[in-house]
Amino acid sequence: MTQEPTKSPRRWVRWLLIGSLALNLIVVGVVAGAAWRFAGHGRDGAKAPPPIGALLYRDLDRDTRKALRSAVEGDHESFRARRMAEVVTVVTLLRADPFDPAALEGALQDHAARRSSFHQSVQVAWLSQVREMTAQERASYAADLEERLARHDRKHR
Repeated sequence: MTQEPTKSPRRWVRWLLIGSLALNLIVVGVVAGAAWRFAGHGRDGAKAPPPIGALLYRDLDRDTRKALRSAVEGDHESFRARRMAEVVTVVTLLRADPFDPAALEGALQDHAARRSSFHQSVQVAWLSQVREMTAQERASYAADLEERLARHDRKHR
């Protein structure tokens, strides 16, 4: 009897299998990395709590928030439009030839001053509301703030 020699798989099939395995490992790595990242691992614990200014602003009544937003919008139709105008100003100053660092610094200082003024306005309005609260209302409000922070902490672990 004559034995037929067994054929070894062609080289291209072997390389195709190796390439397929490598591609699968890359996909698994990307999916695992995304799951790890968005689950909060690899960071310094939980997401930071919201800034105190945001907490204070959200607790103001609707009319007060609207008045504060209107004051900060200035000559623009919205807060977004004002922000866009600020970015356009910075981009224009960056592209200017000759470059004027003093003008750019002035634009940044104007932005910082408007932001600081807005924060001060929020604080004044919020303090006005808190001053009118009774001791019991303040204690209840403080408990509510603690609960919101605890909810935030549970949500972002």
